[in-house]
Amino acid sequence: MGLKSLFPTAKPAGEILALGELLLDFVPTRSDMRLSEPGTVIKTVSGSAGIFSCAAAALGARCGLLGKVGRDPFSRLAVETVARSGVDTSHMVRSEEGQIGLAFLEYLPEGRNYQYYRENSVGSRFSAGDLDEEVVAQAQILHLPGMLLELNESIRGACFEAVAMAKRHGVLVSFDPNIRGELRWGGEARERMLRMASQADILKPTLAEARQLTGREDVWEILDVLHGMGPKLVAISQDKDGALLSAGGQVVASPGIDVPVVDPTGAGDCFAAALCRCVQRDMPLEEAARFCNCVGTLVCTKRGAVGMAIPAEAEVEELMASGLCRAERLVRPSSDETEQGRGA
Repeated sequence: MGLKSLFPTAKPAGEILALGELLLDFVPTRSDMRLSEPGTVIKTVSGSAGIFSCAAAALGARCGLLGKVGRDPFSRLAVETVARSGVDTSHMVRSEEGQIGLAFLEYLPEGRNYQYYRENSVGSRFSAGDLDEEVVAQAQILHLPGMLLELNESIRGACFEAVAMAKRHGVLVSFDPNIRGELRWGGEARERMLRMASQADILKPTLAEARQLTGREDVWEILDVLHGMGPKLVAISQDKDGALLSAGGQVVASPGIDVPVVDPTGAGDCFAAALCRCVQRDMPLEEAARFCNCVGTLVCTKRGAVGMAIPAEAEVEELMASGLCRAERLVRPSSDETEQGRGA
């Protein structure tokens, strides 16, 4: 049975529409180069919604992007790059309010470190008043990254208003919590995240984010809580350990694929795009788990984001056919087994 059966009252067709902020990433060409050191960097278009939309287009979807950009050279570079990737940018707002945000990256032993220059960026000034309900209404799926909720009140209001529009027109809502360490977490921020998750039809957290959202450690308890919020399709990405997809009382695991990791930037956004594409293609749960896992894995094998690391649909199909990516249905442990595990 395909994933569309999870959403019997949703629109059967339409484009994928992403809302968010475009950025430019400056990525070091050497993994050991620090922000405090001189050296060569790669200038690449980024931003969660930008990466998501370009990935959806690369995977064969019609995809549009909602947001606000300036008239500065970096804004022009970002919009033109995304448009060349096959994304409809015609509904983006062009503004005199400023320029897009910048992000500089370094690879530390404990993980990636971003230095952002995005305060009052033009992209974060997108507001509910910038939305066109007719544009939202023609989509099949609306996608939002959760970090937008913590940028400022303007874009936060736009996110919740866009979801309200989607709900009025049978448009599915896809939500990636995308919790960022440099942004606020806890208190009101957590409540906002939970509010958005409860309105999502498709939810894609990492395992760490799922634990933050639910306050649970056990995966089965986490899935129960997440589905209890409302989402019919939940995908939990687990970095090198692969992914779990849960829907209709079934849970499928796709173990990690052993590949050299060059740069994981954008892997989660591309995974989320793959998940939406799986819904559009009405894939069975097992096939969807493999497809999303392959997409996320391939992104990690190249440096950079838009125009550099996003895989084409043919590359994903080739990896799926290689036999390296598997999927298996999981069986919920009995209550006795669960109690024994806790006792151990």
